[in-house]
Amino acid sequence: MRVRLLELELENFTEHRSQTIKYGRITRLSGRNGAGKTSIGTAPVWVLWGIDLNGKKWSPKPTTYDADVTRAAVLLDIDGKSIKLERGIENGKNTFRINDVPAKATEFESTINNLFDRDEFLSLYNPRYFFGLHWTMQREMILRHTTPPAKSEVLKHLPEPQAVKLDELTRKHSLSDLEKIHRDRKNRLEKEHIAAQSRTRTLQDQLLTMDSAPDVTGAQEDIAKIDATIAEIEEAMRGHELTNQRIVTLQHRINSLLQQRDRMKEQFKAINDEPIADTCRVCKQPLQGEAVESAKADKERRIAEFRAEYDRVVAERKAAEAELAGLEYIDVSEKLAELRRWQEARQAIVDAVRAKERREQLERDVEVAREAEKKTLAGLNESIIIIDAIKAYRAKEAELQAEKVQGLFRRLTIRLHKELKNGEIEPDFSIQMDGKDYAQLSFGEQTEAGLELSEVLFGQSELITPVFVDHISEYTGPIAVYDQLITAGAVRDQELKIETEAWAD
Repeated sequence: MRVRLLELELENFTEHRSQTIKYGRITRLSGRNGAGKTSIGTAPVWVLWGIDLNGKKWSPKPTTYDADVTRAAVLLDIDGKSIKLERGIENGKNTFRINDVPAKATEFESTINNLFDRDEFLSLYNPRYFFGLHWTMQREMILRHTTPPAKSEVLKHLPEPQAVKLDELTRKHSLSDLEKIHRDRKNRLEKEHIAAQSRTRTLQDQLLTMDSAPDVTGAQEDIAKIDATIAEIEEAMRGHELTNQRIVTLQHRINSLLQQRDRMKEQFKAINDEPIADTCRVCKQPLQGEAVESAKADKERRIAEFRAEYDRVVAERKAAEAELAGLEYIDVSEKLAELRRWQEARQAIVDAVRAKERREQLERDVEVAREAEKKTLAGLNESIIIIDAIKAYRAKEAELQAEKVQGLFRRLTIRLHKELKNGEIEPDFSIQMDGKDYAQLSFGEQTEAGLELSEVLFGQSELITPVFVDHISEYTGPIAVYDQLITAGAVRDQELKIETEAWAD
């Protein structure tokens, strides 16, 4: 887009009660300080956005006299089409017109926004404006129309292993996503590697405290032989144990029957000495005739029953004594001791086998832990290598991009990145001219820096605007005119003078 200033109308605008300027290819404003040169240069910007040349809110109302109306109208040529824009202040209220038709503020702003970007326009129109922007905006504007170096161009400057690895990986993921993946993986694997090292050390310490693995060659055969011997001893003892158990049982039974016999003797004496009752136990009346005989018969019956039970107990005792007399107690203590010795020998072999198995299992656990630690470390190292490769890529990309951008300038030095302490590259922006920061430059040098920057921006941008150079008398260097130039220079004791240079046919 090419933008030209054709005409400017001012009414009660700062020092100008009424002024009309018709622009040429070059428009030169000259005169004493305070004659209104800068106001004329600022007026188009105020019409468009209500600000001054530096992007600050600004009011052009006269300060030396009162006026009900302050207005400025600019006629623009945009790619061969004319549009007239007007902003005013009438009785304290803002007014807007588009092609002399009143418009609302929102409509006016929308029209301007659809034409061009404010910061881009002002950076081209005012060579000093760019240097007041935040560095992120400055950087974005410089790179806006600069193509970054291609991946293939960056990779060919990296060591072959890094280039091959990144070329393969970036076919699936972007560089940013790849970095996120491996930074996350690195953080996780660092923790896992610490845990793996701790487990390996713990298992190794346990292994060191264990005795050497015993020799258990032929252990299963020895256990089988011992089991056969134990079975033989148990089988031999089984009959003896039954006899001995029967002897013990009979002894207990005989003792119990003897005790029962002795109790029965006492009980028999009491029954035998019991007198025949001559009175009824219920009514207490004397018994007569048959009742007395019946009481005698009851006593005799009970004595007979007791004798029969006594005889049974005696007979059972004698039978038990006879059976006991036919049995012989067999001492199995030696067999039991021999059995315990074989069982202990068997357990010792089993314990040795288990100890060897535990040691072998622990050795396998140590080996598994070492492999896990080794695998974790390999994954961690791979992520570190990839992250370092990404750092190297970004550093080389930044270097190539900086070289590409730097090639656009003559005296200005541009810095697009800075290197952090950890070696990473971070976006940054600064401009120097002849090794000096912009703030350290003289006014004339700042003008030259701004013009060189504008020249580069014009070369990159798809927007061509007029250039307004204020205080031109303080600058003695060249000015590259892309399309339209407006200058303002101070001349002592001279009223405002406007000179134009016509467009070439």
